[in-house]
Amino acid sequence: MFLYYIIIRPFLSILSKAPLKLIHIFGYITGNLLFIIPNRHKKITLVNLKLAFENLKNNEVKDLCKKSLIETSKTVFESGYVWKKLPGKDLPQTLVVEGFEDVIKSIDKGDGLILFTPHHANIEILINFLGKKIDCSVPFSKIKNKHLNTFVEKARSKMGIDMVDINISGLKNMLNNLKHGKSVAIASDQVPELSGGEISNFFGRPCLSMSLLWRLHSKTKAKIHSMVCIREEKGRGFKIIFSKPLEMPTMVQEGVDAMNKELEKCIMLAPEQYAWEYKKYRRVGDKDLYK
Repeated sequence: MFLYYIIIRPFLSILSKAPLKLIHIFGYITGNLLFIIPNRHKKITLVNLKLAFENLKNNEVKDLCKKSLIETSKTVFESGYVWKKLPGKDLPQTLVVEGFEDVIKSIDKGDGLILFTPHHANIEILINFLGKKIDCSVPFSKIKNKHLNTFVEKARSKMGIDMVDINISGLKNMLNNLKHGKSVAIASDQVPELSGGEISNFFGRPCLSMSLLWRLHSKTKAKIHSMVCIREEKGRGFKIIFSKPLEMPTMVQEGVDAMNKELEKCIMLAPEQYAWEYKKYRRVGDKDLYK
């Protein structure tokens, strides 16, 4: 409680009043410090980048690592902007959206819609946009700090999103929504429990990958689109890009492989903006790659 009311809440309130350009300057400074000072975020990011981009030279990996830490820091500093300033407001004029007309066509067919994205730039921008445009459910893992969790849930509720728990009840909720022609949005790059995924290559390296996307589609035949948020330079705003309708293979392994390939395409639009500080390659084999 002390941490939330004395530090986190005032921090979010201050950030909500700052312009994006200033927020991104804070992110730039913090990201550079994270690159200079030894820390676990830098360590994990370097491991992931070396695994995912074997063709890059050591200095190129370090350069991409620094850029990634800067972008991740921008995401943190944007928290006040996305959770206090955006909810309940009109969409910002700085937001550029591409391909949403194809999403509307899929919705109009009445078969349900599944949207999926990597953790790229700031996915809260995606959530805010979807909440204002379509009837959409999003699976949500609770934040350990219960006060911050309540704050985020209220913010997302104001965005117009239906938050569902990641459990059997939440799965039934999503299936029911899809069968009634509604939409579900998933950040499908997260590492699932062993029972909830398949081993599939991600940037040429095997990792345990979520099969939820394939399972939802196999039970509902809902239309599928990928989506990605991209942060524009110098605080100019954000861009959201939706794909054309995607085909989903009939077998689960091929379906997860296809999902990862599409996630890679999204990430490569701006690879430094992906959340490389996440232990993506854990739960595969006996060796801990992050030690």
